[in-house]
Amino acid sequence: MKILAKLAVVLALGTVAVMPGVVAAKPPVYKAAGPNGGLGYTNTKVEENRYVITYTGDARMKADVVANYALLRAAEFTTESGHEWFAVLTTSVKEIEVGSAEDVASRTGAFIGNVTASSGAGSNQSAGSDSSIPMGPSTGGFGGGDVPPAVLERWKPRKVSQAVLLIQVGSGDQASFPGATKQPEIFEAKKTAEEIRASVK
Repeated sequence: MKILAKLAVVLALGTVAVMPGVVAAKPPVYKAAGPNGGLGYTNTKVEENRYVITYTGDARMKADVVANYALLRAAEFTTESGHEWFAVLTTSVKEIEVGSAEDVASRTGAFIGNVTASSGAGSNQSAGSDSSIPMGPSTGGFGGGDVPPAVLERWKPRKVSQAVLLIQVGSGDQASFPGATKQPEIFEAKKTAEEIRASVK
């Protein structure tokens, strides 16, 4: 009862309590994506003063956080490229699947030992050479051996949120947006970056 009373006091005070052995949730990560993509932002030029800004979150990041990070990157990129404002011509936030069954072994390591095919439960066959494995040669990992097909069949790719913005950057009071079907929303780059950074602290 004393433990419950202490917990109630902690919750009433609004203090975050972390029990021993429980890992606190990590805050969302804002960073550039790696050379092969993945978590983070990318920017790609599509034509003069127009760029596609993409932010891909991890499995824990909510769609609104991912959208904010894409907007933050658009603001930072605009400033870095020497411009004052950016206009969002199109925007898309969606769930995408990342990874593939083929990279399970490369990401997690393969299974221990080289196991020959079994014809049924209780089979006493022992580990053999790579040539005895119907899945092909060893991929290495923890002791070698390919990931069994049954594991690959059950493996499901992770779903993450991804925000994609098509922006046009510029400076000064005059702007035109050829091809735009409606007036885009225009953001002041420095102010937008400051506001988003302050909101995610």
